[in-house]
Amino acid sequence: MSQSLRRLRIAILGDRGIPARYGGFSTLVEEISVQLVAEHDIEVVVYCRSQYYPEGTPNYKGVRLVYIPVVRNKYLESVLHTVVSTIHSLFLRFDAVLLLDPANAPNLLILRLLGAPAALHTDGLGSKRKKWGRIARAYYKFSERLATWLANELVSDSIAMKDYYLRNYGADSTFLPYGCEAGVYAPPECLERFGLAPRSYYLVVTRIEPDNNTDLIIREYRNLETERPLVIVGGARYPSVFSRQIEAEADGSVRVLGGVYDAELLNSLYRNAFVYLHGHEVGGTNPSLLRAMSAGACCAALDTTFSREVLGESGCFFGFQAGSMAQLLRTLEETPVRVNEVGAALRKRARREYRWDAVTAGYAELFRAMIEKRKPGHVYRPEAYSSRTPPTAAVGV
Repeated sequence: MSQSLRRLRIAILGDRGIPARYGGFSTLVEEISVQLVAEHDIEVVVYCRSQYYPEGTPNYKGVRLVYIPVVRNKYLESVLHTVVSTIHSLFLRFDAVLLLDPANAPNLLILRLLGAPAALHTDGLGSKRKKWGRIARAYYKFSERLATWLANELVSDSIAMKDYYLRNYGADSTFLPYGCEAGVYAPPECLERFGLAPRSYYLVVTRIEPDNNTDLIIREYRNLETERPLVIVGGARYPSVFSRQIEAEADGSVRVLGGVYDAELLNSLYRNAFVYLHGHEVGGTNPSLLRAMSAGACCAALDTTFSREVLGESGCFFGFQAGSMAQLLRTLEETPVRVNEVGAALRKRARREYRWDAVTAGYAELFRAMIEKRKPGHVYRPEAYSSRTPPTAAVGV
């Protein structure tokens, strides 16, 4: 059957899998894969790591799932799983492939020689993450360069990352951010299981790693002298000295809940927080920050290019210097009306500028352009995000 008479077939490689349970990439994969199938008539196969999905469901909302086992290892798990997934994908003859994370860039060589055209998602500044040692950081820099040589297309989820690749490698990329989540919220009474009440706590939702600066947030919080506890949701993919230090901070004021995987409950934690605190330092557009914005939370973020791009003029920002975050929070505690105003403005911004329907439409256009051209060097800019502000569309609330 000719390609014009059948559905396009797309593979997504490089993440743990769906349904999303383990971070921002998984959320991206779930949202766009489900919508590509339902709204754009594209067949999608997502490669999953079998250890995280023992149920082995073959299909999720119309998306085919392929499970590949791999040995759990902090440095090699993702790379090894993606290598095996890439080889497996060659036998299924996909029309295009979306590869996640520059660390997986060497797989582009296999795809270029034997497979379909591939787009690589640039993620954040992996070479600057504090959790990696010197060798791992050097590998990330090498992989970034390799991606610019071998990928048919690069995808950046923030303008800052797009500028980074232009400035450092002379390589352009297509800007396709994450979308915000406007899902279902559990009733406020659900907070009672954690001993919390609406607007009575500060919230952090993060993977507990050094470059997310949970330690900085805790230090500043302890200087605040407030009755509102600091609630930390999340854990470490691999336990470390740093993650154990954060867990040891748990007491009546600092509460470390671990992972919360019930989406409705997590949404309610975002919505009912007094202030959401965001310490991520080197990522691109961060899904947890978008989720807080979508829930209408007042967001206070570490002052980085990435945070300012997402929050815009409506956000609140603090620095690395001692006392910066504590002083900001004192001001917010004294002006609760300001907290409500910031939350409302950020919710409106998230629903306007970070929409999954427009993001998915951009990916669909990108895949079709890749398939049509089938040659490297051409950067296609999907109409949905050809400018910084996407077109207006109705979004559920």
